[in-house]
Amino acid sequence: MTEIFSRHFALRTLSLVAMTGMLISCTSSSHQLPHGTATSPSSGDAAPTGIVTLRQAAKILDRYQRVNNAANAARDASLLATVEAGQLYAESKAELEQYYTFSKKRKKEYRAPFFFTKRTFYIPARGNWFAASANSGKYRTLMVFERFGSRWKKVVDLLPDRRLPLPHIKDGLALTAPTDEPSGALSPDRVPGAIEDLFTTGGKKEGTNLSVTPDSKAIVKTYQERNSELGDQARVNFFPATPRHQTVYALRTGTGVLAIVPLAHKQVSVVKHAGLQLTPTEAESAYASRPRPQIVSEFQGNALVNFPAHSRPEILNYEYGLVDSR
Repeated sequence: MTEIFSRHFALRTLSLVAMTGMLISCTSSSHQLPHGTATSPSSGDAAPTGIVTLRQAAKILDRYQRVNNAANAARDASLLATVEAGQLYAESKAELEQYYTFSKKRKKEYRAPFFFTKRTFYIPARGNWFAASANSGKYRTLMVFERFGSRWKKVVDLLPDRRLPLPHIKDGLALTAPTDEPSGALSPDRVPGAIEDLFTTGGKKEGTNLSVTPDSKAIVKTYQERNSELGDQARVNFFPATPRHQTVYALRTGTGVLAIVPLAHKQVSVVKHAGLQLTPTEAESAYASRPRPQIVSEFQGNALVNFPAHSRPEILNYEYGLVDSR
């Protein structure tokens, strides 16, 4: 997956035969994550052992960078599958499927290599995953790598645009948190339903348990304006879907818990009157190009959520990518 375009939710544009309408877009923020510094093991006593060493984690990131760059240049989804999994791979594979719809500039940037600098690793003592942050171009990315058999694969790539509560480090290791441990009315493993509720109802149900943030406001605005451009010719609704990879990752911070959660939904657009058809966007046409009365598009993604000790969870960043359309 390219580091420039991977974090941008596809602009959803539909046109009706004999009329045109543009549906709102839902875009995650894409700026910088402040640097964090994982502390070194304390001197004197033997340091606790993490699931990987810093040297091993660096090699895992190096391999991902090398293989991803090669896969992007060759547009090789099978090669990419050796270093990516989950929603991230679903989005990357979809980019390759949609490649021919890209502009000449975007194709050039897609093939251009990227490099990770100013790296920080958050390595737990137990489990099968670790987190990392690094600079890539003008962005600061937050990543999660998970072990699948003998291979480590990248499963999350987020670009928060605000300062985050840094993971708590003890003796050089990051402290994880139970994903079913509530913070108020929600635990990390229940947050995906609350976020998707912002899309499906505008936050009238589970979404009421989330704090109001710029990201939650953006999602609610997407819900509120979903029909505004198509008028009375068609209706648009969102429905929760099953994430390709349902693991929730949670790290303790000095003020609570920082969680990365899976997201997925379908966007269903249907004409209201006989004789009308919807024309898919260029990206959607990679899957089915014919005009039709109904278009069902699937989006997969992830979100970064802060769980303060004494307030409601707050969305710090979210991203989706179009992975199918029928």
